[in-house]
Amino acid sequence: MNIIHISKLEFLYTFKKAFFALITEKNIQRGFAEAGLVLYNPERVISKLDIRIRTPIPLALSPGTVLPWVS
Repeated sequence: MNIIHISKLEFLYTFKKAFFALITEKNIQRGFAEAGLVLYNPERVISKLDIRIRTPIPLALSPGTVLPWVS
């Protein structure tokens, strides 16, 4: 079936119906997530971080560090 012509009213009616069927909160959130963007959700951001708690090595004990000369 080939549609050659559609009136403005028919287009607007069909567009409105499709728009409200597809633009949902769930689809918007999925779109952000698929693009790698995260809506404001600190727990989700923190869960993706690779956090390792460690004690820093003092500068004087680092390998290759020369201690300052003291008379």
